[in-house]
Amino acid sequence: MFEIYLWIICFISIYVSIFWINVISLGEEPKLPKLVNKPLVTIAIAAYNEEEGIINTIKSLLNLKYPKEKLEIIVVNDGSKDNTKSLVENFIKDYKNIKLINHEINKGKGAGLNTALNEAKGKYFGVFDADSIADPISLKVMLPYFQGDNIAAVISPIKVLKPKTTIEKIQRLEYIFATFVRKLMSNIGTLHTTPGVLSLYNIQTIKKIGGFDEKTLTEDYEIALRLKYHNYNIKMCAECENYTIVPQNFNSLWKQRVRWFRGFIDGAYKYRTMILNKKYGLMGLFQVPLNILTLFLVLSSLLFFTYQFYKYLLRFLYRIPLISINDFLNYNFPPLTEILLSINVKMLFPVTISFFMGIYLYFKAHSYIDEKWRFHFASLVYLFIYPLFRSLQWLHAFTLEITKAKRKW
Repeated sequence: MFEIYLWIICFISIYVSIFWINVISLGEEPKLPKLVNKPLVTIAIAAYNEEEGIINTIKSLLNLKYPKEKLEIIVVNDGSKDNTKSLVENFIKDYKNIKLINHEINKGKGAGLNTALNEAKGKYFGVFDADSIADPISLKVMLPYFQGDNIAAVISPIKVLKPKTTIEKIQRLEYIFATFVRKLMSNIGTLHTTPGVLSLYNIQTIKKIGGFDEKTLTEDYEIALRLKYHNYNIKMCAECENYTIVPQNFNSLWKQRVRWFRGFIDGAYKYRTMILNKKYGLMGLFQVPLNILTLFLVLSSLLFFTYQFYKYLLRFLYRIPLISINDFLNYNFPPLTEILLSINVKMLFPVTISFFMGIYLYFKAHSYIDEKWRFHFASLVYLFIYPLFRSLQWLHAFTLEITKAKRKW
């Protein structure tokens, strides 16, 4: 049973890896013509207790290489209990293109973005997290992507700002791989996420579909799925790099990922009619089923391997009383040749192939987005230990969704 399950996992991993390798071989999309007429762009920042970094975030947006008269910045102070409101009020006194709107109580990020959306005057609506730093060329290189067919949103690569600790370096690797996969999905029309570190939307389109969901835990993922549900396209512009501050301790990271994964599960259920629906092309026939299958395999593998571990542990514990002290003290480890000959080649072969294909994609992710690969302790943790923690986070998120636990940040 164990061998059969492992073969299934490896077969799926190899199949998916080969698919993405073929996408890589297709090469880059043709470059779009430069933007001639620069439209008015509104960028919204929904902020809750962001006194530490929000001014630097606003400054980075003011440093965008884009005409200031064509840039509108709306900061929504979502009932902050710190000095966010006063800091922003003092800073924006000399800037006519920055507007501050205050919520008396905390309503959530979706509500904050909808408040900005209702006040926005731009043709395009940008979302920017209050703990992030913008690349000066972002708007300049992202806006031309809207010249494609039926493009409702354009996203940008996200990198971790100055990672120092092991936890931050692990997340740096996560973001590199996420950017790589998003670019590949963009190339085949299955991109279905619009993260908060500068995603641009056609403002008429998102108003038409009802704005941002105020009840979900991941409004960026939900609105992207809704755009795909309505057959709009999302593209990724790889020519810029925007930076974000990531959780700096294990507890904060765990809470963030569980929130993200709960949002994923909620979105998958909400838009389940897309599964194997040829109306949505590769999105319905490949990407959504793959997302669901991945979640199922993560949870089933965690439970299956946990069961196998406890089974062998109990077998070992039952044998302890049968082992004498002399047997234990006089135990001789078998020679290396005997160990090698005892290896189950049927299991080793698919695992080895899967492993090396994963390593290939790991290295390719760095080169594909022009990121220098550096070997350090975080690399080992990311490759061999962190997947277990991610599986446990998925299990935690799934449990909370099944039990209908209160959704909170």
